[in-house]
Amino acid sequence: MDRVGLGMKSGHTALRLSALLFAVLAFALSFGQGASLIKSIEVRGLVNINRELILASMRTKVGQPYAQAQLDGDKKAIEDLGFFQAVDVRAKEEDSTGWVVTVEVVEFPKIMEVRVVGNTVVDSDAVLAALATAPSVPIAAGNVYCLNSVPPAVSAIKNLYAASGYFGNVDAIGPLPESPQTINVVIVELTVNSISVQGNNRTKAGVLNKLIKTKPGEAFNRDKWQNDLRRMFNTQWFESIEPVVRESDDIGKIDIVVDVKEARTGLFNVGLQMDPRSNFAGLLRFSDSNFKGSGQSFSLNFLQGSEGGASVDFNYGNPYYDNRETSLNFSVYSRLVYRFTGSFGGSGPSPTSDRYFERHTGGSVSVSRPVKKQLYWSTGIRYEGIETSDIDPKAKGGFIQQDGTIGTLSTALILNRRDVDVDPSRGDWMRLQAEPGWTNITKVGGETPDPGLLGQHFYTRVHLEYRKYFTSQPPRERLDDPRRVIAVRARAGTITGTVPFFEQYFVGGSDSLRGYSEDRFWGKHMATLTLEYRHPVQKAFNAIVFVDYGGAWGGYGTVDEFTQSKGARFQYSYGLGLSFRTPLGPIRLDFGINQDGGSRTHFMIGTTF
Repeated sequence: MDRVGLGMKSGHTALRLSALLFAVLAFALSFGQGASLIKSIEVRGLVNINRELILASMRTKVGQPYAQAQLDGDKKAIEDLGFFQAVDVRAKEEDSTGWVVTVEVVEFPKIMEVRVVGNTVVDSDAVLAALATAPSVPIAAGNVYCLNSVPPAVSAIKNLYAASGYFGNVDAIGPLPESPQTINVVIVELTVNSISVQGNNRTKAGVLNKLIKTKPGEAFNRDKWQNDLRRMFNTQWFESIEPVVRESDDIGKIDIVVDVKEARTGLFNVGLQMDPRSNFAGLLRFSDSNFKGSGQSFSLNFLQGSEGGASVDFNYGNPYYDNRETSLNFSVYSRLVYRFTGSFGGSGPSPTSDRYFERHTGGSVSVSRPVKKQLYWSTGIRYEGIETSDIDPKAKGGFIQQDGTIGTLSTALILNRRDVDVDPSRGDWMRLQAEPGWTNITKVGGETPDPGLLGQHFYTRVHLEYRKYFTSQPPRERLDDPRRVIAVRARAGTITGTVPFFEQYFVGGSDSLRGYSEDRFWGKHMATLTLEYRHPVQKAFNAIVFVDYGGAWGGYGTVDEFTQSKGARFQYSYGLGLSFRTPLGPIRLDFGINQDGGSRTHFMIGTTF
């Protein structure tokens, strides 16, 4: 038993020794941890920045164990705040009771002034406004300069330039060494170093300089350059236009090279064509839309029909009459205007075969000039003598005779926001025109003789036309890229005063109500609406579906089968068409069906709208 007791006593002693050793070890560990804890964090050098902002950015906190790797991360986090030129984070052990962390910073100064240099096309106030509204801490007077504000400020300036069509980059944003409270914003604008055109064997350099408004030495503007290319394309002097933009050897500058292939602009035609009375007529035409490369145009046309004599006209145009982009056009003519005629094919109601015509002899002059971007002003005068011919002396009906002279003065405002003029796919076009006129009618006769029209009278015509183009496809990369287009045209007009028959509005035919005869409806008031869907089959070939709606009213009464209305009365028609772009110009062929079931085929050299 003594041995057993001794063994038990020895076991208790071992347990007590183990407990004592554990307590000593725990004390030692506790003492060691207390010596490694962060006792305090001191921040020095603050002037405008809140101390709490720095403490919040640090992972090291009071009471946590000291870790140098974590302090190194805290230094990076404080630097990333962007407010400090220099950051130093150090830890010092004090009397084995803990560590004191010292954060010493040098702030960027508070901004007193923001100076913008290098900008020429964007106003400095606009740049300052963009900087003041940028995300993060805006670069503006009264704020502390922050490096984190630089990237959003650069984006804001780029976006500001892009909104105006320019390209601007920021070379530097920062305090001036000699004046730290002044922030210097250095902008580099993309500038045109040179522009050259290659392949223009005929078109003169001076004409191209008037077409291309972008000039060397100025800031490059995307929209202005697109307008230059559009202007060149709309002349139709070139089969192809290929621009290439290259970086210049000088930083921030570009060289622009345009390769062109000139089209044939001079035409000489001798042959036969259908005249307005659906008879064959001899044709002689000589024209040039870019005469000797000068940009000036002229045409001489001679048409000899089977009866009524010849129609002759001469037209001249100069789009660069002066340095203010004034365009000058004039025309002299002696032409036949056939009344109540159709196109070369049709069915349904039609007038009698004894149609008549008027000979209009005179001339016109007009000038136009840009008022501002995409808005133009135009004015012109016209003077004509009118003589009704080819009338059976025994006939008492089927015609309206009002012979005499007429003079008009017109003025108009034109808005053109189409992507291209030749075949628009988006944008719109509008023309508002007022045309006061004077007449001196010396002879009246026919079905509706109007003795009150004899002598001198005045009238005023007011006309509005609006066109709109839609496409679901993206903007054209090349100006001649085909597009699916919905095109809408609305026209309205009214005339006040005493006006002769031939000066009223006429509706019906290829340019208004297809499916009806030419000049089917007339009057002192007019309104029409046209809707077309144009689907490209090939690059120069479109298939078209159309609907026409409208009418004219308030004019002279019924002539033969052409019943008229005193009040507004509208008709509709619909049909299919084809359009072609040819070296001789655009050609339209339309088959229209009117609301009465009649049909008619219309042929047009040119475009409807």
